[in-house]
Amino acid sequence: MTDIDTQFLRSLFDEEGSLHTAGRTALYRLHGPEGLLYVGISTCPLTRIRTHLQQQPWGRRVIAIQIDYPDDAHAAEREAVHTERPLHNVVFNGSAPPPPPDRASRLRSELAAQQRRLQELEAAVPQSATHLRLILRGITAAQTKVAKLVRDVEEAEAAQPSPGRQTGQARP
Repeated sequence: MTDIDTQFLRSLFDEEGSLHTAGRTALYRLHGPEGLLYVGISTCPLTRIRTHLQQQPWGRRVIAIQIDYPDDAHAAEREAVHTERPLHNVVFNGSAPPPPPDRASRLRSELAAQQRRLQELEAAVPQSATHLRLILRGITAAQTKVAKLVRDVEEAEAAQPSPGRQTGQARP
């Protein structure tokens, strides 16, 4: 690979090794010869897509990939799965879309995704000093995000009324 090729490829990715997203969540669609195979969202779409291609039994049938950045990726994913009926989506593929998850649920999902990403980064083997610096930056950024999400989840859960507690009524 030439220096120009390397420089071009590096310009496509941020410090964490993810496609430049400016913190946005991507909505991606994976198409096969038989039509739409899967719709998903990710803050690291290329990493997530690579995982699908390697680990899903239908991954080898992917012939086209589409990545968009809607304002509300969670809502866009629910709508896309509900209306476009991808063959391999399980969640949101019922007759009616489920209600949007509460803030605590969304934060728990994002926390789990960030923890998986942190584990992947920590397990990565650097190929050069440049790779090592990028991996270390990614680990630091992921640790910071995980700590923030843990706090946000705790705050969101604390703000939810507990099932046994009734609001606005005095106890006898």
